[in-house]
Amino acid sequence: MGNASGKRETDNLYNSEELRMLESAYKNASGGALEKLTQDRLVETWSQTIERSLAESTAQYLFTPTKPGQQCVNLQLKKFGEPYYIMERGTIDQKMQMLLGSMERSGNDTFNSKQLEQYIYSVIKSYVHLESTAKNSGIKEWHDLGFNTTERSAATFAKGLMRNLGKELEHTMPNDALERWLHVTPQFLQIWREVFSQLYCRHGGSKRNIIKEMEIPILPALCDAPQNSHYRPIIELPHVLYINAQLPREHRHKWRFLFSSKINGESFSTMLGKVLDKGPTLFFIEDEDQYIFGGYASETWSVKPQFGGDDSSLLYTLSPAMRCFSATTYNNHYQYLNLNQQTMPNGLGMGGQFDFWGLWIDCSFGDGQSVESCTTYRDYVQLSKRKQFKIRNMEVWAVGDLPVKEEDEEGDGHKRSVLDGNLEDRAMLEIAGKKMHSDGLREPNMDD
Repeated sequence: MGNASGKRETDNLYNSEELRMLESAYKNASGGALEKLTQDRLVETWSQTIERSLAESTAQYLFTPTKPGQQCVNLQLKKFGEPYYIMERGTIDQKMQMLLGSMERSGNDTFNSKQLEQYIYSVIKSYVHLESTAKNSGIKEWHDLGFNTTERSAATFAKGLMRNLGKELEHTMPNDALERWLHVTPQFLQIWREVFSQLYCRHGGSKRNIIKEMEIPILPALCDAPQNSHYRPIIELPHVLYINAQLPREHRHKWRFLFSSKINGESFSTMLGKVLDKGPTLFFIEDEDQYIFGGYASETWSVKPQFGGDDSSLLYTLSPAMRCFSATTYNNHYQYLNLNQQTMPNGLGMGGQFDFWGLWIDCSFGDGQSVESCTTYRDYVQLSKRKQFKIRNMEVWAVGDLPVKEEDEEGDGHKRSVLDGNLEDRAMLEIAGKKMHSDGLREPNMDD
């Protein structure tokens, strides 16, 4: 009778398809018994699908009595479906209460920051495992290319997500800090929701299409993968997840491989030929100290003496720590690319100012700079270990769809040069300082 009553109470919370899924997941976890879902049984069942630590902490939340003196031995259907309901329809306050109830606590008004970090880590690991075992998941293409998830990168990702709690994390923090953190960390909410949606669907024998598909993808599709057996990525899967969430929404669905110094060579002209006119780009640099960092350029690259880009541009570090620096709008020095100049810098820069760059790649390739202070980006810290660094490896990826190319016939009636279709040759000529005769036939503002 108890579970039948619980079923009636859930009828108004879910649609019919969700209800069937939850009933099936409940029976699966309880071994078919109607009212005999114990805590140990639930942990053992869910540990087959998600991290055991996450299964244990969620079971702790579900089996903790709501009133002093009560004892919860067998879980009812309504309570069993609570995490699913909270993830799909719950308020921030409900999510906070579920999170607090999943952690060991020393007081009613505080939580342990280390336990939160461990919980986030278990959610990340569970997400990667769920995606890795899901049919038609795009994560397989990333894995096939060598993008792994190590304990270190998952833990660094968890620490990176916690940075929104504040600069100085204390061992014990007030609950209202957790509530504020949930409000300003949508990436965690998205991954958290996806984990529990997949968990219930898997155990309920239901396809994930009963869940409203994510409007913004967590993991981008991998496009134009390098066809080279010697390719080894600089970054790992948690780095991809972290950076993708920092991008403008319209560019999160797809990453397109453009350049790797390991397979395309340590050549500025080759790199330039791969990135010109390809749309917004991500740079990943590993220096000789094995620091990994880079930047997001919001506009397609073109050679010119002015700064470009907009305030969606970013700089970031990925190892040894994950940090992202957004624009201050104090200045508009977001991206710069120039060559063959006697009085101006020759190379590629992001943030800062001439000779004092947030990120600089010299046209000679191999040399770079990241200074101690950069007013272009908020809370910026030096990206590399040393101000002047040596590039050990570098990759460039474009994000979003390939920009629509102009027709061969320009709108003003002039035909485009044949070199416009061969960007690597054009970059070589630019570096060599050769005047491109076709450029003299263009209108002055054609390439602005």
